[in-house]
Amino acid sequence: MEIERIRKEIRYYKSLNITLENIVYNQKRENPKISLIITIYNQGNFIETLYWSILNQTLKDIEIIFIDDASIDNSSLIIKELIKKDKRIVYLKNVVNKKQYYSIIIGILNSKGEYILSVDPDDLLVNNILIKAYETAKMYNLDILQFYMLLNTSLWKIKYKSGIICGNINIRNIFYYGETRNLPDKLIKRQIYIKAINFMPKKLYDEDYHMHTDDTLFFGIIHFAGSYGFLEQIGYFYNNEPNRKPKQLVIEDKSIKSNNDIKSLFNIMKYFILNSDNNTIEKNNIPYKFFETKVKNILIRDLKYISKHFEFYIDVFNLFLNCPFFNEEKKNDLLKFKRKIMIKKRYYK
Repeated sequence: MEIERIRKEIRYYKSLNITLENIVYNQKRENPKISLIITIYNQGNFIETLYWSILNQTLKDIEIIFIDDASIDNSSLIIKELIKKDKRIVYLKNVVNKKQYYSIIIGILNSKGEYILSVDPDDLLVNNILIKAYETAKMYNLDILQFYMLLNTSLWKIKYKSGIICGNINIRNIFYYGETRNLPDKLIKRQIYIKAINFMPKKLYDEDYHMHTDDTLFFGIIHFAGSYGFLEQIGYFYNNEPNRKPKQLVIEDKSIKSNNDIKSLFNIMKYFILNSDNNTIEKNNIPYKFFETKVKNILIRDLKYISKHFEFYIDVFNLFLNCPFFNEEKKNDLLKFKRKIMIKKRYYK
């Protein structure tokens, strides 16, 4: 019943022929409870629907930060019209396209909220989640408060029940188990975000990390969070329809996109491995499901594709083969696959 009620709310937002002429919110907040960080790239057709879902939230003491990543559609015009009606809106624009990782950090650094929620422009906030999440986070003084995310076809639920996990090592273990690395379903203290940004190397700003923004930032976040709570409430609708992304982001050459994706991912993983407290994790017998999942993605790729990027993949394999958290069986599988690549390489020059 609860899910159907939320779906009805979502259908309502989607079906609206939104007119904003009569909406005026002139009260600007100097120290808002929550800063919503919304990165935009040619997604103007989603902005008003998302804004309507924010406007209908019970919690009004917020700021809404749009970071326009050099869009060439009507995004800027729509946001500027909204600013005339809602003084809580902050508009930032990149001169050139800098990708999502850079953009979200710019938004965080310019935010004033006690807590931050990262929101994608083509998604929706539902079920009065802002007030529910904020009051729960404040009640227990949580660094991170997670709630449920509804996809088009399923409910994205965490395996943990409502409760609180304390202690930094326990929170890190959640990440390494691969349970949760999304940002839009988590209310996170701004001071934790700032520490995470300072912790992560500045070179990430300029590299192609837009494909794994959540993974990258969350790795920094868990190094400083001391309390993590779970709220059994649906609060976020994740729109995973095929047409949700702007056409300008589509790369026709799938091999180029795939290679950029893999390189981006493993640059992040290399940083994870070099900066993770492997000995402590091993003592707690924590399986690195996150890393294991990524390794499987390598193993299913065909040899012809991998051979074209031979040097990079050899570095990847060597990185894993020297990691303390893979058992001998997995290392042997990787070693066999590495040998196959080396044997086949000469056929694909």
